This record gives sequence, C-alpha cells and structure tokens, in this order.
Amino acid sequence: MTTAAHAEGRPARRALGRRLLLALGLSLALVVVLLELGSRWADGVVAERRAQPGWDASKDGQGLAEKLCLDTLEYGTLKRASEQKNARALPHPYLGYALRPGFSTPPGAKQQASHNTLGFRGKETTWEKPADVFRIVTTGGSSVYGQSESCDAAVWSQRLEDHLNERLAPRRFEVVNLGVSGWNSHEMLVNLALRGLDLAPDLVIVHESINDMRCALYTRGGEPTRDNLHWRATWPVDRPSALESTLAKSRAYLVWRRYLTDYVAKRSDLGFYAIANYDPEAPDPYQHYPGAIPELGFETYRRNLGQIVALCRARGVEVLIATQALPRWHLEQAASYREQCDAFERIKAVQREVATELSVAVCDNASVVEAALETELQAEIARRATAEPAKDRATIEAEAKAHVRVHGLYKWEVHPNDSGSDLVARTIADCLVASPLLDRR
Repeated sequence: MTTAAHAEGRPARRALGRRLLLALGLSLALVVVLLELGSRWADGVVAERRAQPGWDASKDGQGLAEKLCLDTLEYGTLKRASEQKNARALPHPYLGYALRPGFSTPPGAKQQASHNTLGFRGKETTWEKPADVFRIVTTGGSSVYGQSESCDAAVWSQRLEDHLNERLAPRRFEVVNLGVSGWNSHEMLVNLALRGLDLAPDLVIVHESINDMRCALYTRGGEPTRDNLHWRATWPVDRPSALESTLAKSRAYLVWRRYLTDYVAKRSDLGFYAIANYDPEAPDPYQHYPGAIPELGFETYRRNLGQIVALCRARGVEVLIATQALPRWHLEQAASYREQCDAFERIKAVQREVATELSVAVCDNASVVEAALETELQAEIARRATAEPAKDRATIEAEAKAHVRVHGLYKWEVHPNDSGSDLVARTIADCLVASPLLDRR
C-alpha cells in the first residue's frame, strides 16, 4: 500500500474506532442501567418473599432476585444479612464484644431469644437489686447464654430461678444471665468487674470450661499468651473512604464488588472476628500430641478463676463453681479428640484445685448430667438394636448418636436443649438448697 493510500485509510479506521468505542460505551451504560434497575426490582421481590410464611433465608436465597438485592450485595448472602443487620453482639472496647441491648429474634424464629435493655439475655431487670430478693448471676459462654434452647424461659439460668422460687417460697430469687457465646474466663473476669458485680448479686455461678480448654490448645494464633491474644482477635471496624461511600450508592458498583472482588470474603461475622486467624477449612487447630501441650493456657485459667473469686469476695459476694458437662463422643470425629478430652479434664482439675485452695463451693453438675447423657445414649442404642437386630453394632451406635445429638439432652458438645437445660437447673438447685450459700439472707 502506498503512502497516499495509507493516509486515505486513516479516517475510516478512526471512524470505526469511534463507533466501536461508542458501542462499547453504550453497552456499558446499558449494563449499568439494567443493574441499577434490576437490583432495585430485586429488593421489592425479596421483600415480598420474606413476608411469606415459612420463608427461610438459609434456603430461599438462590434466585436471581435474591442474588441482586441490596442485602446480598452488602452482606454476601441473605442469611448473613439477616444475622448481621440484627446481630446479637456488638464490639466492646474492653470485652472484645458484648450482647446487643434490646436484641430479639424475629417473630416465628425456631429459637427465640431476647436481650434486656442492660445487655443481658432474658427478661428486664434493674441495676438496683429489689428488696428482699436473693440475686444470683451466672457467667460463662454459650452454654450459659443458651445456644440450643427454644426460648429465654427454657435457658437454665431462668429455670434455676423458677426452681428456687417454687421450692423455697415465700423467699424470692432472681437469676441474671451474664453468659455470652464464645466468652472464656478472660471476658468473664472483666465483665464481672465492669458490669456484673454492679448488679449487687449475692452469689455468682461460674459455669465454663470448654472455651478455656480450647484457648489453652489453640495453635493457629501462635503460642498461648497471658492476655489470650493468640486466641482472641480484635473486632474489625469498617471505615470506608469517601470515594468508597460514594461508589457504594451505585448498585452496579455493588454488583461488581460482590461478585468480582474478595470484598464479601473479607467481611467479618462473629465466628471470623472472634478468633485469631479463624479458618473453618484449615486443619484442626487443637492438635499437639505427640508433642507437649503448653502449660500457660491452664495457668492463666487458674489465675483468672482465682481473680474472679477474689473480686467477688471483695464485694461481699460468694462464688459457686458448677462443672460443665461434655459428652466426649461428641468430639470423637475431631483429629484432636485426645487432646481436647485430656485438656478438658485438666481444666476441671484446675477448678477443683482453686476451689480447695480458696474454699469455694463446687457443684458437680458434670457428673450428674454426663451420667444422664450416657443413660440416654445407651437406651437409644438398645432400642435400635431391638428394632433392627440384623443391623451391625457400629451402624446402630452411629445412628443412635446422630439421633441423640439432635433430640437428646445436649444438642452439641456442652449445649443443652430444653430438657438438658432443666436438668442443669435442677442439679444446681439441689446443690444450692443443700448448701449454706443461700443462708446469707
């Protein structure tokens, strides 16, 4: 091609380029408009579906509308949106996190729960103790908060109050539930110092072992530390830039951010922020054998438990340690089964040693409840063996365990269902009635 011909072709190529750019720009603009309108259409569709009886965010979130609605774009899934928009917990500068005051589960929730205006689970109360009331506070993790019970009234703290009022009338008892899922003795100690003892309780019941056991074993955050920073992570605070806040007003931008970046993967919920380097897909973080388990985790638990007792007694409050029940077979699929079982026993040994040293009362709730759990399991195995005599023993046992884990006294590990929670309450009530702890008033 001659130089003249080449020069003559330039305008045509430029025109073609301009047309292509124009087409691309119009196509992009059309996509943006469709996403803007489509996402807002999706909000209305999802709102209508949510209003239908039986709608379940964990199951009914796979359609186009559910994928384009604002909640999914912001939180990743409708299930996470429903959890985070009305989260049970909030960041706290001294406790890591604490319960959201005034929280309640949606109407019709399978497991109803509510927090009072003071930020504790259960019915309303006041910082000031009512006259002529023996006030008890319970402290621990999820098994005190009530992770598996059907409602506030079924949690063992409330059932303990009911049993004591029924058995010792006309005396009046109040039990305030200070439990928070995931807390260990570090948070329990600080919470009692800053809030719990301001309730002027007559008695504090400590009921927690498994979380401190796992803190002592945890390897993903490095060697155990005295302040538990190898386990407890800082709650991340989202502070978007001015540019990000402006862009986030566009649904097209939110679609891009949700599906073409790792933004959602980095959004944190309770499980992710609470534990250092949390990764549910990573290898078991509690394994040590054949190596030695570090002693520091158990020693810090001993220190914290002793300080809880000293703090309470300095305010004229007595302490009862109620041991925590754990059906060991709930852990048998874990690679760290031996480590967890051994460490759980060591935590309980520390409780006994501190109780002896400081003359603290102990309610051996674990022995009573674990015996009932074993009786329950063996009865289910026997029932199935009778009903299906041709089936091999290993299969029968596996099926019985699966059934009991859902329908029995304890749903998972240390978490009682309604009937299990009532057993815990009755066991502790029996212990208290037989002890001098209730004679202080």
